[in-house]
Amino acid sequence: MSYDSSISLDAQPRPVSGKGVARRLRRDGFVPVTLYGGDGGAASGSVLKREFAAIIRARGRNSIFNLNLGGSTTPVKIADLQLHPVKGSLVHVDLMRISLTETTEFEVRVDIVGEASGVRNFNGVLDQPTHSLKIRCLPTDVPQEIEVDVTELGIGDHFRVSDLKIDRDKIEVLADAELVLATVVAARVEEEAVPVGEESAEPEVIKKGKPEDGA
Repeated sequence: MSYDSSISLDAQPRPVSGKGVARRLRRDGFVPVTLYGGDGGAASGSVLKREFAAIIRARGRNSIFNLNLGGSTTPVKIADLQLHPVKGSLVHVDLMRISLTETTEFEVRVDIVGEASGVRNFNGVLDQPTHSLKIRCLPTDVPQEIEVDVTELGIGDHFRVSDLKIDRDKIEVLADAELVLATVVAARVEEEAVPVGEESAEPEVIKKGKPEDGA
Protein backbone atom coordinates (compact mmCIF):
# COMPACT_ATOMS: atom_id res chain seq x y z
CA MET A 1 0.00 0.00 0.00
CA SER A 2 1.85 3.08 -1.25
CA TYR A 3 1.73 6.26 0.77
CA ASP A 4 -0.66 8.84 -0.63
CA SER A 5 0.01 12.36 0.64
CA SER A 6 -3.54 13.38 -0.27
CA ILE A 7 -5.03 11.10 2.40
CA SER A 8 -5.31 13.04 5.65
CA LEU A 9 -7.30 13.00 8.86
CA ASP A 10 -8.07 15.96 11.08
CA ALA A 11 -7.76 15.46 14.84
CA GLN A 12 -8.92 17.71 17.64
CA PRO A 13 -6.62 18.13 20.67
CA ARG A 14 -7.81 16.21 23.72
CA PRO A 15 -6.17 17.86 26.74
CA VAL A 16 -8.49 16.27 29.29
CA SER A 17 -8.31 12.53 29.93
CA GLY A 18 -10.73 10.25 31.74
CA LYS A 19 -13.40 7.70 31.02
CA GLY A 20 -16.16 10.28 31.18
CA VAL A 21 -14.52 12.42 28.49
CA ALA A 22 -13.89 9.37 26.29
CA ARG A 23 -17.50 8.20 26.61
CA ARG A 24 -18.76 11.67 25.69
CA LEU A 25 -16.50 11.77 22.63
CA ARG A 26 -17.71 8.37 21.43
CA ARG A 27 -21.32 9.40 21.99
CA ASP A 28 -20.71 12.43 19.75
CA GLY A 29 -19.23 10.30 16.96
CA PHE A 30 -15.54 10.74 17.78
CA VAL A 31 -12.84 8.20 18.67
CA PRO A 32 -10.05 9.04 21.15
CA VAL A 33 -6.55 8.69 19.66
CA THR A 34 -3.06 8.71 21.11
CA LEU A 35 -0.12 9.77 18.95
CA TYR A 36 3.44 8.78 19.82
CA GLY A 37 6.84 7.91 18.34
CA GLY A 38 9.19 9.84 16.10
CA ASP A 39 10.69 13.11 17.30
CA GLY A 40 7.64 14.25 19.22
CA GLY A 41 6.23 13.20 22.56
CA ALA A 42 2.89 11.54 23.17
CA ALA A 43 -0.17 13.60 22.24
CA SER A 44 -3.87 12.99 22.73
CA GLY A 45 -6.64 13.85 20.34
CA SER A 46 -9.90 12.66 18.82
CA VAL A 47 -11.00 11.99 15.26
CA LEU A 48 -14.37 11.55 13.62
CA LYS A 49 -15.15 7.84 13.64
CA ARG A 50 -16.75 7.88 10.17
CA GLU A 51 -13.68 9.57 8.61
CA PHE A 52 -11.27 7.12 10.24
CA ALA A 53 -13.46 4.16 9.21
CA ALA A 54 -13.51 5.42 5.62
CA ILE A 55 -9.68 5.33 5.48
CA ILE A 56 -9.63 1.76 6.85
CA ARG A 57 -12.24 0.59 4.34
CA ALA A 58 -10.43 2.17 1.41
CA ARG A 59 -6.81 1.43 2.30
CA GLY A 60 -6.80 -1.37 4.88
CA ARG A 61 -5.27 -1.96 8.30
CA ASN A 62 -1.81 -0.83 7.10
CA SER A 63 -3.08 2.57 6.07
CA ILE A 64 -0.46 5.33 6.03
CA PHE A 65 -1.94 8.81 6.10
CA ASN A 66 -1.30 12.34 7.31
CA LEU A 67 -2.63 13.32 10.72
CA ASN A 68 -3.37 16.98 11.30
CA LEU A 69 -3.15 17.68 15.03
CA GLY A 70 -2.33 20.84 16.96
CA GLY A 71 -1.34 22.81 13.89
CA SER A 72 1.17 20.24 12.58
CA THR A 73 0.90 17.46 10.02
CA THR A 74 2.78 14.17 10.23
CA PRO A 75 2.62 10.81 8.44
CA VAL A 76 1.29 8.09 10.75
CA LYS A 77 0.47 4.41 10.74
CA ILE A 78 -2.04 2.54 12.89
CA ALA A 79 -0.24 0.93 15.82
CA ASP A 80 -3.24 -0.52 17.66
CA LEU A 81 -7.02 -0.58 17.54
CA GLN A 82 -8.86 -1.12 20.82
CA LEU A 83 -12.31 -2.67 20.46
CA HIS A 84 -15.12 -3.02 22.96
CA PRO A 85 -14.92 -6.58 24.37
CA VAL A 86 -18.67 -7.19 23.95
CA LYS A 87 -19.96 -4.83 21.25
CA GLY A 88 -16.87 -5.01 19.05
CA SER A 89 -17.07 -1.26 18.42
CA LEU A 90 -13.97 0.90 18.13
CA VAL A 91 -13.13 2.64 21.43
CA HIS A 92 -9.53 3.88 21.02
CA VAL A 93 -6.78 4.20 18.41
CA ASP A 94 -3.01 4.33 18.84
CA LEU A 95 -1.16 6.07 16.00
CA MET A 96 2.60 6.10 15.45
CA ARG A 97 4.58 8.83 13.73
CA ILE A 98 6.74 7.42 10.93
CA SER A 99 9.48 8.65 8.65
CA LEU A 100 8.92 8.14 4.95
CA THR A 101 12.66 7.64 4.45
CA GLU A 102 13.24 5.03 7.19
CA THR A 103 12.17 1.40 7.25
CA THR A 104 9.37 0.50 9.66
CA GLU A 105 7.79 -2.75 10.84
CA PHE A 106 4.34 -3.65 9.59
CA GLU A 107 2.10 -6.68 10.02
CA VAL A 108 0.53 -7.78 6.74
CA ARG A 109 -2.11 -10.42 6.18
CA VAL A 110 -1.36 -13.53 4.12
CA ASP A 111 -3.79 -13.91 1.21
CA ILE A 112 -4.28 -17.36 -0.37
CA VAL A 113 -4.55 -17.29 -4.18
CA GLY A 114 -5.70 -20.11 -6.46
CA GLU A 115 -6.95 -23.64 -5.83
CA ALA A 116 -4.36 -26.22 -4.83
CA SER A 117 -3.83 -29.20 -7.15
CA GLY A 118 -4.15 -31.57 -4.21
CA VAL A 119 -7.55 -30.10 -3.37
CA ARG A 120 -8.77 -29.97 -6.96
CA ASN A 121 -7.60 -33.41 -8.09
CA PHE A 122 -7.24 -35.53 -4.96
CA ASN A 123 -9.88 -34.20 -2.55
CA GLY A 124 -7.21 -32.86 -0.19
CA VAL A 125 -7.70 -30.14 2.39
CA LEU A 126 -5.84 -26.81 2.36
CA ASP A 127 -4.47 -25.75 5.74
CA GLN A 128 -3.27 -22.20 6.38
CA PRO A 129 -1.36 -22.15 9.69
CA THR A 130 -0.03 -18.60 9.20
CA HIS A 131 -2.44 -15.74 8.55
CA SER A 132 -0.13 -12.71 8.83
CA LEU A 133 3.55 -11.84 8.61
CA LYS A 134 5.64 -9.08 10.08
CA ILE A 135 7.77 -7.24 7.54
CA ARG A 136 10.16 -4.32 7.53
CA CYS A 137 10.21 -1.84 4.67
CA LEU A 138 9.78 1.79 3.73
CA PRO A 139 6.24 3.09 4.34
CA THR A 140 5.98 3.71 0.61
CA ASP A 141 6.60 0.02 -0.15
CA VAL A 142 4.31 -1.77 2.30
CA PRO A 143 1.88 -4.12 0.48
CA GLN A 144 -1.76 -4.41 1.50
CA GLU A 145 -1.41 -8.21 1.58
CA ILE A 146 1.17 -10.91 0.84
CA GLU A 147 -0.07 -13.33 -1.81
CA VAL A 148 0.54 -17.08 -1.53
CA ASP A 149 -0.22 -18.90 -4.79
CA VAL A 150 -1.12 -22.47 -3.83
CA THR A 151 -2.08 -23.65 -7.33
CA GLU A 152 0.80 -26.14 -7.63
CA LEU A 153 0.55 -27.62 -4.13
CA GLY A 154 -0.13 -31.36 -4.09
CA ILE A 155 -0.91 -33.63 -1.15
CA GLY A 156 1.82 -33.18 1.47
CA ASP A 157 3.35 -30.11 -0.20
CA HIS A 158 4.17 -26.96 1.77
CA PHE A 159 4.42 -23.29 0.83
CA ARG A 160 7.06 -21.63 3.01
CA VAL A 161 8.31 -18.09 3.54
CA SER A 162 11.26 -18.92 1.29
CA ASP A 163 8.80 -19.55 -1.59
CA LEU A 164 7.36 -16.02 -1.51
CA LYS A 165 7.73 -14.02 -4.70
CA ILE A 166 8.40 -10.54 -3.32
CA ASP A 167 11.00 -7.89 -3.91
CA ARG A 168 13.41 -8.77 -1.10
CA ASP A 169 15.53 -5.71 -1.87
CA LYS A 170 12.60 -3.62 -0.64
CA ILE A 171 10.77 -5.92 1.78
CA GLU A 172 12.36 -7.91 4.62
CA VAL A 173 10.16 -10.69 6.01
CA LEU A 174 10.70 -10.97 9.76
CA ALA A 175 10.05 -14.72 9.95
CA ASP A 176 12.05 -17.92 9.53
CA ALA A 177 12.49 -18.96 5.91
CA GLU A 178 11.08 -22.42 6.76
CA LEU A 179 7.87 -21.10 8.31
CA VAL A 180 4.91 -22.83 6.61
CA LEU A 181 2.29 -20.48 5.21
CA ALA A 182 0.07 -23.11 3.56
CA THR A 183 -0.01 -26.87 3.10
CA VAL A 184 -2.28 -29.53 1.62
CA VAL A 185 -3.16 -32.59 3.66
CA ALA A 186 -5.09 -35.73 2.75
CA ALA A 187 -8.73 -35.76 3.76
CA ARG A 188 -9.51 -37.88 6.78
CA VAL A 189 -11.49 -41.04 6.15
CA GLU A 190 -13.63 -41.85 9.14
CA GLU A 191 -14.15 -45.49 10.00
CA GLU A 192 -17.66 -46.69 9.32
CA ALA A 193 -19.48 -47.18 12.58
CA VAL A 194 -20.90 -50.65 13.24
CA PRO A 195 -24.59 -50.49 14.22
CA VAL A 196 -25.37 -51.49 17.77
CA GLY A 197 -26.39 -55.11 18.00
CA GLU A 198 -24.61 -56.11 14.80
CA GLU A 199 -21.16 -56.58 16.25
CA SER A 200 -19.57 -59.88 15.34
CA ALA A 201 -19.37 -62.09 18.39
CA GLU A 202 -17.42 -65.16 19.24
CA PRO A 203 -19.67 -68.27 19.09
CA GLU A 204 -20.73 -69.49 22.49
CA VAL A 205 -18.85 -72.59 23.60
CA ILE A 206 -21.15 -75.34 24.91
CA LYS A 207 -19.45 -77.63 27.33
CA LYS A 208 -20.15 -81.32 26.99
CA GLY A 209 -19.78 -84.03 29.56
CA LYS A 210 -21.58 -85.27 32.58
CA PRO A 211 -22.94 -82.69 34.92
CA GLU A 212 -21.13 -81.81 38.08
CA ASP A 213 -22.17 -83.47 41.28
CA GLY A 214 -25.22 -81.96 42.78
CA ALA A 215 -26.54 -80.72 39.47
